[in-house]
Amino acid sequence: MEDLMEALSSDLIYQAVKILGAQPDAEDAVEAQVRLLVQDDLTVRRLADVVPEAFGLVLASHLPGAENMTLPHTFCAQEEDGEWVEFPMRREPIFVVAADIAQHTFHNGPRALIQNLASRSSLLSAINKALNAGGSLDGTTLGPPSFFGLPAALYQPAASPATP
Repeated sequence: MEDLMEALSSDLIYQAVKILGAQPDAEDAVEAQVRLLVQDDLTVRRLADVVPEAFGLVLASHLPGAENMTLPHTFCAQEEDGEWVEFPMRREPIFVVAADIAQHTFHNGPRALIQNLASRSSLLSAINKALNAGGSLDGTTLGPPSFFGLPAALYQPAASPATP
């Protein structure tokens, strides 16, 4: 079902990053602005869900103690029957571009952009809960994020037509 996934330019993803990272608490306004970039509901959902996780993962990789932490290389999406399926991060093109932007932003700023986006990340939320409970990152394995609004069919290769 590759045709379900709208192809997005790096520039468009960068524009979405700037919108998503501008206001940490204005969820509806932010999604309305992203919708002006892309009309497709599924693409809006992909940007709103995937970009923060890319930023959260980059920030997590730079935390003190992260050198002995195992970070996820996969994400999960749900089948129509409710079954969760794991996919490599690279299967989501938005993640690949957003992670590059996050790396650049982490090292070059603006700091507010990475903080605002990473604060929306479930990965960073899990790390914060562990650290606030007195845990350590040393030796921790972080599980993959689950994208509740994104169907697994989006990431599965299209079935090839049967040959007689």
